[in-house]
Amino acid sequence: MYQPNSYYPNTANANDRYLESMVKTASPAKLVELLYVNAIERLNRAIKYIRDKKLPEAHNQIVRVEDIVMELNLSLDMEKGGEISKNLRALYSYMYRRLLEANLKKDTEILEEVKGLLNTLLEAWREAMKQAGDVIKQQVNQQPKKGLDIST
Repeated sequence: MYQPNSYYPNTANANDRYLESMVKTASPAKLVELLYVNAIERLNRAIKYIRDKKLPEAHNQIVRVEDIVMELNLSLDMEKGGEISKNLRALYSYMYRRLLEANLKKDTEILEEVKGLLNTLLEAWREAMKQAGDVIKQQVNQQPKKGLDIST
């Protein structure tokens, strides 16, 4: 659990409020991105904790990543998502099993593997959202303009 710095006792509360505000106002697409980023950050912490022999702290971080991966898995729309959702479900299930194994063994190599998969998914997600945004902009720009035509 995050402990605020004694010099800045309100830092944790401010960070928590900022994160809570960000989550409450984020689109579903942005929430997925935030989950990927948070999982990667937690894996980095877990790896550091294992190397520093802080195993309870590492365990807590890995469990949180397990929760995130499970949430991503359960949020898939298997009907609308088709083959992509099916493949993501298999990948999330694989990552979850690997996280369980890594937590039991406190194995940083497995954590690095899962982190690499999450980084790949994060970059693919960001690219997909960028392309979706470009398509929306293009559609908006192609719509006829309404208003008074003053050209003659």
